[in-house]
Amino acid sequence: MKRGIVLLLALAGCGESPTPQIPQPAPAAKSTAWFVDATETSGLAFTHDAGLSPEKHLPETMGAGAVLFDCDEDGDLDLYLLQGGPMRGGGAEPGTFVEPDGLLPTNRLFLNDGKAHFTDATSRSGAAAHSGYAMGATTGDVNGDGHLDLYVTNLGEDVLLLGDGKGSFRDGTRESGLSDGRWTTAAMLFDAEGDGDLDLYVTGYVLVDLAHPLWCGERKDGWRSACHPDAYPALQDRLWINDGRGVFRDATASSGIEASFGKGLGIVPCDIDADGDLDLYIANDSTENFLWRNEGAGMFADGTLRSRLGFDGNGMTEAGMGLASGDVDEDGDFDLFVTNFDDESNTLYRNDGRGRFDDVTLEVRLEAPSRMPVGFGTVFEDFDLDGDLDLAVTNGHIIDNIHLYHDGKTHAQRSQLFANDGTGRFDELLAEAGPLGATPFVGRGFYAGDLDGDGDADLVLTQCGGPARLFQNVRADGAPSLVISGLPEHARVELVGKSGKRKLRVAGPQPSYFGACGPDVITALPGDELVELRIRPASKPEVTVRLEPLRSGRVELVREGDGFAAKVTRR
Repeated sequence: MKRGIVLLLALAGCGESPTPQIPQPAPAAKSTAWFVDATETSGLAFTHDAGLSPEKHLPETMGAGAVLFDCDEDGDLDLYLLQGGPMRGGGAEPGTFVEPDGLLPTNRLFLNDGKAHFTDATSRSGAAAHSGYAMGATTGDVNGDGHLDLYVTNLGEDVLLLGDGKGSFRDGTRESGLSDGRWTTAAMLFDAEGDGDLDLYVTGYVLVDLAHPLWCGERKDGWRSACHPDAYPALQDRLWINDGRGVFRDATASSGIEASFGKGLGIVPCDIDADGDLDLYIANDSTENFLWRNEGAGMFADGTLRSRLGFDGNGMTEAGMGLASGDVDEDGDFDLFVTNFDDESNTLYRNDGRGRFDDVTLEVRLEAPSRMPVGFGTVFEDFDLDGDLDLAVTNGHIIDNIHLYHDGKTHAQRSQLFANDGTGRFDELLAEAGPLGATPFVGRGFYAGDLDGDGDADLVLTQCGGPARLFQNVRADGAPSLVISGLPEHARVELVGKSGKRKLRVAGPQPSYFGACGPDVITALPGDELVELRIRPASKPEVTVRLEPLRSGRVELVREGDGFAAKVTRR
């Protein structure tokens, strides 16, 4: 209803004065926004420093990532934010980097009180206060001690941070055998071999010579710009195999991924062919994307050609950046979504159930809305708890003076929210996006998780050279929701309703861009009750967990032998 003034006029009798009427405002229209900006009230105070320089180095345009994880084991999601700082100097050889002199800003750790109120705990986080020029991060228990650890990629030496379960970390890089001083970007901990421990895949990006930077753009004052990645040679990805105690060996050559020179920016593990193990889809920047099919025992084969995932539907490479996986059309298999550069559109690949994919971006109404923005972080989540997966994308150009070259293009860009109509087709929500879509950001990461404990998915947005933002979900307040926690990383999860209907989900953490979303499955079974969970961890037999009929609440799973014990909290 529109705001307005309702004026009531009373007819007066002969010789009588009209009764005065006080104008009354009409009732205010109820907000339709799905999200509110809760950054200020949350205590989240963090601004990314991109280290911008007159040389317009390419690394200045890329960061930075973040991780949502329960690092102090109190049952809620904490937040680790990655920092850049002054641009590193170029070493004697291309691809080597020199730390600048002086005090450098560090990555920051914020602890959650369970209600989306955060306290900066960096000063007591130990080695988590790392001062590398960070790009991305991933999380998982690498040494089997029951506590979550962090692996951080950098422009320079990567670092493994071992957690103690109390919010403090120590540097375990040297003892782990991990060593990578290149420009690395995305990382993912996952079980490559099916032996129950977490292995590590890291994408190499490009070889840059910061000591002798290329000049791109016009040679006029203020017109120099960052160079396209086509100007640089690609670096190889690496696969590290864990011995179960947190000591890794480089298996890049022996595992079958030696030909992984792709300028990688994203990794998502997903059992796309439903054979029980985790395959890897890699988003590469302006080169062919990769699909590494898991052959078992830590061996991979190049399945890109057969899967049709290397190019878009027109046979063109795209600037793959953010990644999300999920069953968007509810047909029982996992589809894939990739964000790309402007004038390309993002791409949704629909799985045919046999591990072959079609580019259906135009068909599902996602092509036109993504043609102008530069897409980065992205997530599939059931934001409105109607039972299907919606989509969020954050955007931002990499060229800070793009307005000089293209009318209508900007550095900061609006984020986008899309509602699933239940069949895997999407409609962009404008007013409903609220502040999430109203303010332009130089968006990079988008990370989903239930930050305030109310059973729906909230969002954290990171910017390149700007403040992080927290968007609280208010659309689903009070709606029946099912939150499944304690799942094995990247496990295939079927939720079975009392009616017999099934819903397929994948356990986290999902990568978005350069980071990790919360690990829980958050969804709903409208008009139905959950009675069974069918969980298939990587390369393990399916486990069935039977429950008393549950319409809304939390299911916490705890490993018991080959199965799970379930603690149910009803809402």
